[in-house]
Amino acid sequence: PADIAAELELLKQCDLLVLNFPLYWFSLPAILKGWIDRVFLSGVVYGGRNFYDRGLMKGKQAWLTFTLGGRDHMFGDEAIHGDLNTMLRPVLRGSLGYAGFDVLEPFAAYHVPYITQEARVEMLEQLDDAVNTLASRPRVSYPSLDHFDAQMNPLGK
Repeated sequence: PADIAAELELLKQCDLLVLNFPLYWFSLPAILKGWIDRVFLSGVVYGGRNFYDRGLMKGKQAWLTFTLGGRDHMFGDEAIHGDLNTMLRPVLRGSLGYAGFDVLEPFAAYHVPYITQEARVEMLEQLDDAVNTLASRPRVSYPSLDHFDAQMNPLGK
């Protein structure tokens, strides 16, 4: 369809894909997940042995920026809700990393519906700082096909 072709053309032209959204139920909003499902097409974004470090989006970056209602202390290895990167693994690794994007560590804005205007301004300043330092932002790691044989078994095992 024409709308998907237009989105694919934009995706192919981008250097940095930013997905900005409110975190819903530990995941992406359905409309954003639907966009990924329709636009990340086999043969254009990935396909065959073209995934992870050989994905067809190799050389491009992707970054998640999102808001959520929980407080920062509620997320982490030992926290009530668990680790955000684990929670977001399906999109970080299973979609963006799989497609070959160099995935930047996400930016989370915590407790947004409940904070003061001053705290919102501070969060926007933190986001501005994150944008200005993207070149040094840590990357999310994912496998290299160089470490696997033709059947995707780990080499050396």
